[in-house]
Amino acid sequence: MTNATKQSYVFRLWYKPSTSMQGLIEKGHGHSAALVAAGLFGAVQGAPSIFVTSEPSVLPLFVGLLLGVAGLFFFSWLLRNFSRWFGGQPELRHVRTAVGIALLPWTVLFGLFFLFAQSVEDPAMLAELFPIFFAGFLYGFVILLLSLSAALKLTVLKTFICLTVAVLVCVFPLTWLAQVFERLFA
Repeated sequence: MTNATKQSYVFRLWYKPSTSMQGLIEKGHGHSAALVAAGLFGAVQGAPSIFVTSEPSVLPLFVGLLLGVAGLFFFSWLLRNFSRWFGGQPELRHVRTAVGIALLPWTVLFGLFFLFAQSVEDPAMLAELFPIFFAGFLYGFVILLLSLSAALKLTVLKTFICLTVAVLVCVFPLTWLAQVFERLFA
């Protein structure tokens, strides 16, 4: 057994996203890890809400966790359906695995950024580190794109277009829904 096959797929995702995702999909592994990663991603996104109110609560973490998993299911469904426009015929479970596991770099990046932002007293220091966080964001996007390309069985360009269409379809209804909830609860 070679050293490459002994390594964890999650570790190899950071430097070989396509082959790692293909290996996970072929063996049928990674779906549970994808659900956990999506939940953690949602919880990290909800973490800043803890410090907005005068009484901290874990409710934003729990809501973020649920929204992360629900978002994974919804967004994967959109990606699977739009990939059919370009000739892809992926299984929904494989798309969920690719999206969820590809969220790991962003989860780590946003978690580190949140912890760093909480520990820094001078906001100017955060602005100076913007290029580093932006590079990490782009790196995470490349991992997402290559992982999705492996799961959708499409070229990277078609995967990018499919991802763009799915994001656009999500943005407008979710923005409208956020405005409705803001007016209802304001």
